[in-house]
Amino acid sequence: MLKEKVLIEDYIVNKLKEKNWQFVKADDLERESYDEPLLIPNLVRAIKRINYNIQIGDEEIRQVLNELKLKGTAVEGIKTLLNYYKFGVPVKLAKERIVVQLQLFDYENIKNNEYIVSRQVYYKSSANIIRVDVVLYVNGIPLVNIECKDPSKLSQSWADAYNQIKAYEREVPELYKYVQIGVAVAEVARYFPIVPWQREVIIDEWKEELKDSVDATVEMLSQNTLLDMVKNFIFVKEQFGESTKVIARYMQYRAVNKIYERVIRNLEGKEDKNKGLIWHWQGSGKTLEMIFAANKLFYDKKLENPTIFFIVDRDDLQDQLYKDFCSLDIAKPEKPLASIKELKEVITHNDYQGKRGIFFTLIHKFRPEELKILQDEISKRKMTISERKNVVAFIDEGHRSQYGILSAQMRSILKSAFFFGFTGTPISKRAQDTYREFSYLPEEKYLDRYFIVDSILDGFTVKIAYQPRLDEVHLEKDKLEAFLESEFEDLDDGLREEVQKEIKEKLDSIRIILEDPYRIDKKAQDIATHFTNKVKGKFKAMVVAASRKACVLYKRALDKLLPKEYSEVVMTFLAEEKDDVIKEYLTELRNRPKFRGKDLDKIREEIREDFRNEEFPQILIVTDMLITGFNAPILQTMYLDKPLKEHRLLQAIARTNRPYKDIKEAGLIIDYIGVLKELKKAFVMYSEEDIKGALYDLDELKQEFESLVVKMLALLKGVRKEVTRETLLNAIEVITSDEHIEKEFVRRYRKLRRLFELLGSTEIKIGRYKDYEWISVIYNTYVKTVAKIDDKIYVQKYFDRTMDVVHDAIKVEYGEVLPIIVFDENYLKSLEAEVKNTQEKAANILFTLNRLVLVDRHRNPIYESLVGKVERLVQLWREKTKDYEEIYKQGVLAINEINRLNQRQRILGFSDFEYAMLLTLEAKLGTRPEFIDDVKKLAKIVGSRAYTGWTYQITARKEIEREVRRFVRKYRKQYGITLSDIDEINEKLIEYIKTYGG
Repeated sequence: MLKEKVLIEDYIVNKLKEKNWQFVKADDLERESYDEPLLIPNLVRAIKRINYNIQIGDEEIRQVLNELKLKGTAVEGIKTLLNYYKFGVPVKLAKERIVVQLQLFDYENIKNNEYIVSRQVYYKSSANIIRVDVVLYVNGIPLVNIECKDPSKLSQSWADAYNQIKAYEREVPELYKYVQIGVAVAEVARYFPIVPWQREVIIDEWKEELKDSVDATVEMLSQNTLLDMVKNFIFVKEQFGESTKVIARYMQYRAVNKIYERVIRNLEGKEDKNKGLIWHWQGSGKTLEMIFAANKLFYDKKLENPTIFFIVDRDDLQDQLYKDFCSLDIAKPEKPLASIKELKEVITHNDYQGKRGIFFTLIHKFRPEELKILQDEISKRKMTISERKNVVAFIDEGHRSQYGILSAQMRSILKSAFFFGFTGTPISKRAQDTYREFSYLPEEKYLDRYFIVDSILDGFTVKIAYQPRLDEVHLEKDKLEAFLESEFEDLDDGLREEVQKEIKEKLDSIRIILEDPYRIDKKAQDIATHFTNKVKGKFKAMVVAASRKACVLYKRALDKLLPKEYSEVVMTFLAEEKDDVIKEYLTELRNRPKFRGKDLDKIREEIREDFRNEEFPQILIVTDMLITGFNAPILQTMYLDKPLKEHRLLQAIARTNRPYKDIKEAGLIIDYIGVLKELKKAFVMYSEEDIKGALYDLDELKQEFESLVVKMLALLKGVRKEVTRETLLNAIEVITSDEHIEKEFVRRYRKLRRLFELLGSTEIKIGRYKDYEWISVIYNTYVKTVAKIDDKIYVQKYFDRTMDVVHDAIKVEYGEVLPIIVFDENYLKSLEAEVKNTQEKAANILFTLNRLVLVDRHRNPIYESLVGKVERLVQLWREKTKDYEEIYKQGVLAINEINRLNQRQRILGFSDFEYAMLLTLEAKLGTRPEFIDDVKKLAKIVGSRAYTGWTYQITARKEIEREVRRFVRKYRKQYGITLSDIDEINEKLIEYIKTYGG
């Protein structure tokens, strides 16, 4: 094992020990066998200790163990196990004949649990044995797997550790049905939910103030936080037609627990505060945050069966929030309250005490004229829902609805409730003020805040760029200014009708212009061209039209330019449509074979899901629907043809900011209105700090591209700008001569490539284009010669413009510029035949050995025996004055050694275990003929004793260790080796028995 990797493991284990995790060596864990992931004795003791108030015998213990062990490794089994962790295992008591929930963890008194950390732990499935770096057990159940990689080595990173855990999931599913969190560590640490049935999951970084990612992750794994995560922040979810798992991001965890603490402290009489504002940028996971908070409060005993309201101001937001809630394997809410009558029933249930549970409703259900009588009745009674403190209201992007009569009515009826506002776009204006409603100014503006820049830096969202196009069709300046200066959206409900006529006349004149078929045709032509050239094949797009009629006109115009299946309209329809354009389209929609017989809600839902998951549609045309609350990572470009401002504009453009497959550098807003040219007026109510990083002019991204090119050129300083074997080799040499340079080159280039794909060659200066062309050839050469990544299909699909650039630059296949030589028995002959330059030969042989020996060393005992030699070669390569002749000479010796050792193993007919032992002895004592027979004898003895799980049987372990020590000790007198030599050989042989199966 490499020293640096050991240091990472040591550091993590020691940090966990500081947090009162008990370290137990793998051999000393109370396990029945390699096949059994659970520490059964520890688990049994914990069950009895935690459930001390229940009479538990052998029968009850047997039921619990059977429930755990016999659960399958597919989705349903894993979902059930996670619920057992949260709520306990249902068991029928033998004497009382009643069913009780036996708890596996004590969430009330966390010190009552047993916390064990172990390392280098072996597990076995039917066909494989794996050795995991670090495992965290709580009450004998493995909950966390940490894998470490050596960050100082070429081509190793946390991503390799992540891929190793994903491979382990497939190899030993019985272990990973229990494990909930994976942690991958190298130069940084990343965590993710364990989802064995998925190839890729969302990967996150935990953050704590003033701590790096490794120390922050250790904080996440502290006893209290880990158990809190398991109980309240990890869930199975049905998403886009398949099951996955969600796990909280650090700011979600932080915000939820601030809400929880505020409620509990108030109920316990420790503080009077009963509200708070959570401002988290759109796309950072605000919806899940609300659900996590509701669930944690709902199940907390201190709230004594609470009533929790989710209050929104739009039907589609209510439907989406309810759907998101129900998609989790979590406390099930009541169906959304569809009428004022249903809301009254909830409030008046149980003699006005109010119904208990989780409810979704629209703010508009709190209608003054309809609830006035109810309010009067409540005021005359005692102990009503108005007096209950265990009522919590979560307000999602209420905005306009939270500042008028409706809000006052709601707060009067729920006057003792807790109110928490969640927003990505708060409002601070004369008639509306999110802070006044939910904050404690001046000391507390936010209960928790997660800014735009934070979200982009963390990778939860991407930047949003904008580009005004077709200036000639933008709104005339006077009309645009009239819109930007109007306060219609900000008026109190009671004043709205008084000024509505005057405002409506201005807005109607704008609408008439934006519904002009000529203008729409012109913009549709530009959209079709831009979509085809810049978006199609990688991402999808949305057209935001000025009205419902404009939506239909856009659909008609785009259908003339693109295949009809490319676009779909998503909007509301009236019971009796008066506009002939809309009526005609509605008739066509209902008569389509795909939608025939379906109601409009179902049709809209199907279109939305197809946009997310299917090839078509590729463009959605909307006006009000989907510009808030719609989450589709594949959406990259928004064609904006509707005047929007302030929070509505922020909400709309944020639809494009979700990351997608590490290929989306930014969302893009194409502005056909001209509103984004007037940024300050469009966002007049926000301070510069509030919206910092919300929008970037496309020119800013061009500058970022140029700046990044300059930084890349600085890394390649001294390399001539030409595409020849000599310069490519020189570039690779510069990149790999220093670990920091190599990692920076890869990181910066991938960002540069995403920017180029977004901008395209027409947006980039010719000089920088040529620089990018040259850098791209170098990167692709690096990938093929050093990293050996086979991502051709991925690159061709998502980075086709870059591939065109590279092919234009070199005009030939890579192998003709810098040969790619496959490693086999004829490798050296091929190298000599195809490469004449010593420098190139040295590079080729070094990168081949690095990949074989340092990266894949654990797969083969031959490679393990050569680790030291190859590490010395890497050091020689990284010296400023390289001795290519020596590197090549030593590389040839290493390749010949691999070939010789392979051939010898075949001749001897040795298993990997036998050969590993033989090579260990020979490395220490020299080649001795008698070693061959000795190893065979030892292998036979060990093989008869090394049955599955032998390391956890004290007698078997001691027998094998005694046989190995006896085997090694006999050489002491014969060859004069020291006791430390004996210990070293003995330790290696025991390790090989575990690794290769004996």
